[in-house]
Amino acid sequence: MFMNVPEVGPQEAKKMLEEEKDKVLLLDVRTPQEHAQIRIPNSILIPLDELRYAFKDLPKDKKIIVYCRSGDRSVFATYFLRQMGYEAYNLAGGILTWHYETENGIPTKS
Repeated sequence: MFMNVPEVGPQEAKKMLEEEKDKVLLLDVRTPQEHAQIRIPNSILIPLDELRYAFKDLPKDKKIIVYCRSGDRSVFATYFLRQMGYEAYNLAGGILTWHYETENGIPTKS
């Protein structure tokens, strides 16, 4: 099943986070273990398996940038959130394409 969801690249996501920081939320849908190893600063963790129960806690008045490792799981999460009425965007390529600051672990290399 192919899902067409809006995507933002790392550069556009970084710009959104800097220019609209109070209006943008970064959502990590990886596992707790992956999140502990490396994550984008200020992101919140809701593993994909838990999203169908926990999405109600997300603010509807913010844009949500969803990421995972490579962008596959976050496509499903973005699609789901959009179906639930959220303004969600998939981070194209996931954290593997994020060449900006990270927490816990080392920044990914290109």
